[in-house]
Amino acid sequence: MKRLRTGAMVLAGLWLTGCATAPFPRPEPFAATRLAPERVPAAFAERLAPRYEQAQALVFRFYLREIAALGYLSVDVPARSFAMACLNPVGIKLFELVGTNGEVEARFVAPEIEKHGGELAQAAGADLARACFDWLPPAGATCRRAKNRLIFTAADAAGRTEYRYAGRDGFLAEKIRMEGRRVRWKVEYRDYRRGADGWIPAGIVIHNRRYGYRLVAIAKDSEAP
Repeated sequence: MKRLRTGAMVLAGLWLTGCATAPFPRPEPFAATRLAPERVPAAFAERLAPRYEQAQALVFRFYLREIAALGYLSVDVPARSFAMACLNPVGIKLFELVGTNGEVEARFVAPEIEKHGGELAQAAGADLARACFDWLPPAGATCRRAKNRLIFTAADAAGRTEYRYAGRDGFLAEKIRMEGRRVRWKVEYRDYRRGADGWIPAGIVIHNRRYGYRLVAIAKDSEAP
């Protein structure tokens, strides 16, 4: 990951300019009526940047505890790979994750994180993979209009995953996994930023009900690698 050695100083300055707890505006109701509904996911995916690097302000909330952090994320969508280094505001590393094709490796996890749940960093890595990849519903997903969204639902033996699109441009607003009547995890895409190679998610909220945590990520700087 490029610029990692100088990232602590840069990200510390970014943290001071904006807290990751800042609220996001709710997405506008779905209104991309110029496209046939079945074309909306593909049209959205075609506008996304295939690769990007991003400095982030982060907040983890879990088990009534909150950890502020500074992240540096590198994503390669075609290769389905990502890497993230996470530091506290004074530059001490909290964890480092690498993911490739659905496999997540925690290369480093600080004792501060391990003592509050040894699987937390691994779970966060799996959730990051969900947030960064699989923007399109699989073939065979059903489509309907509801709750001010265009919703595609993909069912399997264990449950279903919903892809919810919103706004005049039909951007992905939420991705939700349900098993039985329970929401297992949810990714909310609350801001996008146009980069040199396409649109980049710049405001994400991840809810993981299994591990009982929420991760808020606000991009402070995004660029092509």
